[in-house]
Amino acid sequence: MRCLNILNHPPQLKTLLVLCAWLLGVSALQTNAQQIDNKGTEFILAFTPNFDSSGDVEIHLTGDTATQVTINYPMNSPTFTTVENVLPGTVTVVSIPITAISNAEPNTIQDNAIHAEATEEFVVYTVNRRAQSSDAALGLPVDTMNTQYIVSTYNPRFRGSQFAVYASQNNTIVTVTPNNDMVGHGANTPFDVTLNRGEVYYGRSSTTSGANGSLMGTLIDASRPIGLVNGNGCTHVPDTATACDHIYEVAQPVQSWGLTASATNLPNRPSGTIYRIVASEDNTSVEINGIFQGAINRGEFIETPLLTGNLSFSGDNPIFVTQYMPGQSSPGATLGDPAMGNMIPSEQYLTDYTFSTVGDSQFVQNFATIIAANTDVGSLLLDGVPVPAGDFTPFDDIPFSSAVIELTQGTHTTSSLNPHGITVEGYNGFDSYIYPGGALFGFINSQGDPFPPVCSVTMNGDMASGSVSDNTNDEDLNNNGQLDPGEDANNNGVLDADTGVFFVNTLSSTNVSVSVSPFAAGDGSVNVNASRIDGSQPGSASIEGIDGAGNSCALEIVFTDDEAMACDIDGDMNVDMDDLMMIRAARNMTALPGDLRDNDANGVINMLDFRQCAVQCSQNRCAVL
Repeated sequence: MRCLNILNHPPQLKTLLVLCAWLLGVSALQTNAQQIDNKGTEFILAFTPNFDSSGDVEIHLTGDTATQVTINYPMNSPTFTTVENVLPGTVTVVSIPITAISNAEPNTIQDNAIHAEATEEFVVYTVNRRAQSSDAALGLPVDTMNTQYIVSTYNPRFRGSQFAVYASQNNTIVTVTPNNDMVGHGANTPFDVTLNRGEVYYGRSSTTSGANGSLMGTLIDASRPIGLVNGNGCTHVPDTATACDHIYEVAQPVQSWGLTASATNLPNRPSGTIYRIVASEDNTSVEINGIFQGAINRGEFIETPLLTGNLSFSGDNPIFVTQYMPGQSSPGATLGDPAMGNMIPSEQYLTDYTFSTVGDSQFVQNFATIIAANTDVGSLLLDGVPVPAGDFTPFDDIPFSSAVIELTQGTHTTSSLNPHGITVEGYNGFDSYIYPGGALFGFINSQGDPFPPVCSVTMNGDMASGSVSDNTNDEDLNNNGQLDPGEDANNNGVLDADTGVFFVNTLSSTNVSVSVSPFAAGDGSVNVNASRIDGSQPGSASIEGIDGAGNSCALEIVFTDDEAMACDIDGDMNVDMDDLMMIRAARNMTALPGDLRDNDANGVINMLDFRQCAVQCSQNRCAVL
């Protein structure tokens, strides 16, 4: 089931489209062999500065399995290294040198990323902490990185809007198309920067306040997988509120965007919450609770007024929704100040989460907002205990309900039969944070690369050699980055190109050893080799190749039970005169079970067996027998 394949259907199918996306979130992604989520064994992380580049920079570690995490900063030439024990049910707080933000000068490239690695999967939250100006984000592992991003920020109060883009591989070409003027670069004029692994490019708007200082909708494309952090040094939400705050989130690659998202009003905000919905493609129609809001192009966004209650967002092309906490001076607000949080696409919900609040007792209130399928209301577990059905409020137009539960500080778990969504919020006086509790980050948006990779295999006795390739399609014939006449070979209105191989997974293997040559995500071709372990027994392996847009191909390897080939008495993989003479020499002899000379398995080797095998003989002289 892949709802994105029906995007071009007429408007009367909008209800079907939205329901399909929600059902996809309930079931289909949970069966993916390659589950890409926020848990990982390797993270590359970066920060953007708080409003005055002071405060505390931290990463918070937790997980389901005990492991040791090695942290190096800066990643390529560490001056700070630590090894931390991460235990289930606990949060390990690691303070990072303040240069992780104080060195972040706009329009510069610096070796300023943080590297965290372990043998077992763990979870990371990044925290930029300053008195009355904190925010936090869900860290994303390297395997979630991809090549397309669209920046999310708000209108700055001062210090402008900002982002940090960082590379996972050497010689990564990053193309930035600013929506407004940036330090060193003009609006709507693409420019390139080349990053090596662990290097960070810092971008900032040249206008320091107001809508012209927002970088919301800036396009970022790369030749290899990258990561992105975006936000504001200091902002008011909405613009008319008082009390400025630093906000940021780790951006989600466009390849992981979906057709739907849902949210409910934030705690301590009775007058409502503000949202921005950004489009990944031109001519995207946006609805909230089934009501049409407008049509927007790639990188454009719709900002809502203060909205209360349950909200379902949908688009006929992939969209992304960011939630902005209004400042403490907004009507009726108690505690907190501006913060921003990613609203995870419903297609990317999980069934189980391990998450934590921001540690060190800085926040006096912490909450989890849960979006659950109606069928799980009353049975969804929080820390092993069912959340009462009465705590949930149903949505009007989708089969889901929401609950806002106050949390104790520390780690927590949720689980349900069907996928559900989690965001975590924290409050103190003029201070706050929002981040997703976790998510899938499957490549479910194939826009720009509709071409599946090519899987091939050659068998050679007990050996097999094959490949997964994704490097033959590129419609940009003149390499100008624009869709020109004659280039749109598949007539989909998009400049398409292969994204390269990102994953090669062994789905099953019986009596076969499989090896995959080392490769980096985005490589054009990957070699796969296999060998049969026991040559006297059949063997098989099923291997999947996935490109950067989530397209896949299957590589099937089958070793037959060669010794069981009918009439091949001498086992040379041919039925020839040698085999027939062996049958004739044993004529009228009693045969034991499994004797290939007794072709009809009647217990006697006779001329009938000879004639049956003569028909299968591959030599010309068999025809005269």
